[in-house]
Amino acid sequence: MAVKVSTFNASRKIAVLLVIATLFIIATTLNFGTWNVCGLSTTDRQHFVAEDVDRYNLDILALQETKTRKYLETTLPGHHRLFLFDQKHDRHGGLGFIVNKRFIDCIVSHHQISDRVVYMDFKLQPRKVYQPPCHIRIVNSYSPTNPKSVQNPRLADQFYDELLEAISVPARFEVWMLGDFNAKLGKRTLVDEENGLQANIGRHGAGRRNENGERLLHFLTANGLFAANTSFSHSSRHITTRTGWIRDRATRKSKPYFSQIDYILCKSRSKTLLTDARSYSGTKHRSDHKLVVAKADFSQRFKLYREKRKLQKTYNTTTLIGSIAAQQQYQQDLHQNIQQAVSDPAFSSNSTVQQFDLLFDRVKEAAVTTVGLREPQRKRNHSSDSQVSANTLLHDNDSLQEKPTEWPSNDNDNDKLFCEQTNP
Repeated sequence: MAVKVSTFNASRKIAVLLVIATLFIIATTLNFGTWNVCGLSTTDRQHFVAEDVDRYNLDILALQETKTRKYLETTLPGHHRLFLFDQKHDRHGGLGFIVNKRFIDCIVSHHQISDRVVYMDFKLQPRKVYQPPCHIRIVNSYSPTNPKSVQNPRLADQFYDELLEAISVPARFEVWMLGDFNAKLGKRTLVDEENGLQANIGRHGAGRRNENGERLLHFLTANGLFAANTSFSHSSRHITTRTGWIRDRATRKSKPYFSQIDYILCKSRSKTLLTDARSYSGTKHRSDHKLVVAKADFSQRFKLYREKRKLQKTYNTTTLIGSIAAQQQYQQDLHQNIQQAVSDPAFSSNSTVQQFDLLFDRVKEAAVTTVGLREPQRKRNHSSDSQVSANTLLHDNDSLQEKPTEWPSNDNDNDKLFCEQTNP
């Protein structure tokens, strides 16, 4: 009987630990998703998307092409919150958010910049009291298609100006951009790596870059952003995000083609938070776009910031080496400090480690009073860029040329200078 009770208690403890571990993972891991749903005006479609949110365990889902013209805020099955924004100049677009019930209380505000750009601010409370809260801005965007951007470049410029307005936040904010950018970044090439673009795009893109892809890449490099769903190795069907159809002229039959035009973007420094990013095509709600999901572990957020270095005190030992008077004065002060420490009645009652620390403090006090601390020296600017180094050398040469050089005025001065050097 005792064995059965102990076994039951052990299994109960294991179950409790598993529940605690699951809650910790849920609290520290966020699953971001973006999806062009191709219409979400009916209640049935909204319920299908809510089921997909539960199935893929999404926390924040950005929606494009909702095709709703009026603002709507409602609760979906599973107690998730749906936000659909109105359209002022179009009827085929529309943006929205679905927020998991776990993060509804974390919503701070939301704002619509235009029919193509909206954002929502979140504030995640820390697990410990002394830790600061985590501020996150989620931007939802729907870019003009590539033909529209080529025909009307002002439309594309206006879109990226609105994106720039949306990501203008304090440095402590985490910025995540979700949306249908209608841009093909393509696979990263050797030329891209030579230009340092590995900080903005990963190795696992798909296709060839187009005009919208060039615009998006310029936006990434200018603002220090990274395309999350290009950095993980998956099969092709989990990298591409849209399925289109094209008619074959020879057979007169339609055949599918696949492209990657939906992205999840984050700050380049936030790459350490990513654990996975891929697309899913087995959703209950049907669309020609796939659901794109990125998982981020916010328990590793401390890696984003460097720890402050403690300044180490250094003593001016050159004075001690070059001056006999300083050496004698240091010996007198050190002897006096040690005598005062040893003569203290409480000194003998301390442990050996405490006695050593006390004596070492007396040594440092004598060094400070006699020698003093060395002033911190600023290191000379150094750059690995050959052009910058060449400019530095040219600046040094110019400064040397500006200095006047004193030469002897006549031959008698030359003889006098030569005699002084040979006969010191």
